[in-house]
Amino acid sequence: MKKKKLLKAIAVLLVLALAVVGIMFAGDLFSTLPSALMISSHTDSAPTLVAHRGLSSIYPQNTIPAFEGAAQYGFSYYELDVHTTKDGEWVVIHDDTVNAMTNGEGEVESFTLEEIRGLSIDGGNGIENHEGLIVPTLSESLDVCEETGILPVIELKKCDVQYLPDLIEMLEDYGLSKTAKIISFDKGYLEEYRKLDSEIDILYLANDPSVEDIDWCIANNFGINFNHGNLYKCLDAIRYAKKQGVTIAAWTVDNTIFADIMVLFGAEYITTNKILP
Repeated sequence: MKKKKLLKAIAVLLVLALAVVGIMFAGDLFSTLPSALMISSHTDSAPTLVAHRGLSSIYPQNTIPAFEGAAQYGFSYYELDVHTTKDGEWVVIHDDTVNAMTNGEGEVESFTLEEIRGLSIDGGNGIENHEGLIVPTLSESLDVCEETGILPVIELKKCDVQYLPDLIEMLEDYGLSKTAKIISFDKGYLEEYRKLDSEIDILYLANDPSVEDIDWCIANNFGINFNHGNLYKCLDAIRYAKKQGVTIAAWTVDNTIFADIMVLFGAEYITTNKILP
């Protein structure tokens, strides 16, 4: 037991020392290292890695290849962004408009499912290697879970809450209602979802959460998912969350040094573009 504590103390000191290097040489240094080179991977505090928008550093974000790629590289979870269409269907795309990722223009909510499926995805990493990509439905993305065993972290972007029961039913049909996670910056969405499902894991997305935000999370049985770059702003809140047993996650962490620092402050889940399992 003493040896184990000593090794953990040494790991912590190494993380702090390397943090100085990481801060001095920020950017892409350490960004593409596998999680095996994270110190936390060799302690009892190894985090669960979540592939941001699928494996979006290699494949076009929020596409089926990105989700399949995350599974092939060994991620336990992939994160995806969902909106509702004009006719109440759930589609996977990050922005409120289709402008950045497709050959179309306009708000996602102004398209019917048929209309948005008529657009071509023409942006994102590795797009030159993929032809015929279209905006996927949530159901199609969950097919990847069924085929590979990877699990979804679903971010509610701009959506009509009257269709939340359809999303919940979809997760139940795929057997994911107890293993998927729901996240959002919108407190109202999360509160509405909790009214409909008392058990699913829900985490509040926040740039720099306050202690009051953590109290709100506790009252609603939510976790907290914060911007790792703002740890210095919300240190008291994250310490409080850890003390209260609130699930802590951090986004978007692209180098192993900062990932280890997040783990030191209680992060169980790390959303990343580049760190590989």
